Amino acid sequence: MQVGKHKVVVTRKSIKHLYLRVKSAHQVEVSAPRHWPEHHIRSIVAERSDWITEQQQKLATKPQPQPASFKNGTRIPFEGRPYTVVLTQTTGRRNASLKGACIELKLPQPDDINAAIKLLDSWYRTQLKQRIQQLLQVWQPVMNVAASDFGVRKMKTRWGSCNTRTGKIWLNFDLIKKSPQSLEYVVVHELTHLYERYHNARFYALMDKFLPDWRVRRKRLNHYE
Repeated sequence: MQVGKHKVVVTRKSIKHLYLRVKSAHQVEVSAPRHWPEHHIRSIVAERSDWITEQQQKLATKPQPQPASFKNGTRIPFEGRPYTVVLTQTTGRRNASLKGACIELKLPQPDDINAAIKLLDSWYRTQLKQRIQQLLQVWQPVMNVAASDFGVRKMKTRWGSCNTRTGKIWLNFDLIKKSPQSLEYVVVHELTHLYERYHNARFYALMDKFLPDWRVRRKRLNHYE
């Protein structure tokens, strides 16, 4: 299906809502309910044309990740700043913690890189969930809205998503590597979707109301931190 300048692959499924994914700089995939007419799908895709273009431009210019070693002294991001990995041996429980400008990972076998990465991921996830919960406690009363639940998962093309039917929001695992201001922007963004499902004039007006500098934060998130 061609929608404007976008070539879209549509898959019909037994679902209630439409899901749109930008898979690459040239590939857009849509999962749509079986009973939806084609013009309805075209309308939604056309409405998100600017967002699709933005995502494709990012994917086109994003450098391909290179294999990296993980060892003592490796520099990794946390809350928008670089930290140094310190691998130490312990006879007790595995543990990860901040030590100044370092993230210390304690393991029975510190040379077990797979175990170290798994421990770091678990610690990242815990830290991110704590920060999301704190932000929800601050912003939900301010916005007079409440998510039914939230979750963290790894996403390739989105920083967050909101299921407007269930009220649950999802945040990208990699946000723990970004600045607190960037995380706050995404939380407010997804909570705003509980008012307005689409990225339209009403949505942007609400964002301007709740977080006037959201455009600056979005730019920093997508290009820097």
